[in-house]
Amino acid sequence: MKTRYWAYSLLALFVTMGLYGCSSATEGDEAIFPPSKGGGEAEARKPIEAKEFGTITGTVTFEGDPPPRNDLGQIVGHGDQSHCTKGDTKDQTWIVDSSSKGVANIVVWVEPPNGMYFPKPEKKIWEDEVVLDQPFCQFVPHVVVLYPQAYDPASKALVATGQKLVVKNSAPILHNFRFQGRDNPSRGGNVQPGTQQVYELRKDRQEISFNCDVHKWMTGYAMTFDHPYAAVTDKDGKFTIKNVPAGSQLTFMAWHEAKRKFVPVVAGGNAITLNAGETKTLDFKISK
Repeated sequence: MKTRYWAYSLLALFVTMGLYGCSSATEGDEAIFPPSKGGGEAEARKPIEAKEFGTITGTVTFEGDPPPRNDLGQIVGHGDQSHCTKGDTKDQTWIVDSSSKGVANIVVWVEPPNGMYFPKPEKKIWEDEVVLDQPFCQFVPHVVVLYPQAYDPASKALVATGQKLVVKNSAPILHNFRFQGRDNPSRGGNVQPGTQQVYELRKDRQEISFNCDVHKWMTGYAMTFDHPYAAVTDKDGKFTIKNVPAGSQLTFMAWHEAKRKFVPVVAGGNAITLNAGETKTLDFKISK
């Protein structure tokens, strides 16, 4: 009788865990940057040795009719409506230029071959701070790229580059900032008018999402890398990645919040090798 009781109890426990879960919100999401074989960064990798560099540039355009940008209905009736409506009040998922069809907020980057890594550049080519502001009731910019860590061959681990994320509130109203990733636990807090908060993040295996608890419709994203060879398309869909190592075959990749990581279809394929001093143009299209 006792054996049957404990069996039913264990079954109930497993059902409860299946219904309600006991994991973080990001667990089970597909990693954009899977860990190395053997787990973590403990596997030795070979450096991409480059003495010459090139540039990757291009434009991303929408194929077909761009989706409409719907009004954010949550703003209506909110206590901060009068200030929020001074800024952008439409959904930020698809921002497409009406004339050129250029698509904003697409992240593009290059990946090294398996088992290799980009050494930390001898010459500093990244900013100390990446600034995110909240002038009205949207994050500006909506998407950022960060280079918070670099691979250190001596320790076979990622070490900090010193780059920080600075979150500002230039609005006269209270904002809240909170972020969540897979390797960056949820953090944040209130950001008073005219103040800022500074965060030092880690390279994450997936995109890091931004939210404001005061204005629930506010969203944003950060993509983190262990190298500085990444960029975000501007309002016209244009991007430039400078100082990319030449002479090695790299893989050109892209991300959009509605599609996540994807392989862009570019002329010649997304396996690329830059010549010294070359500017390679990699235009591609995207659809919903």
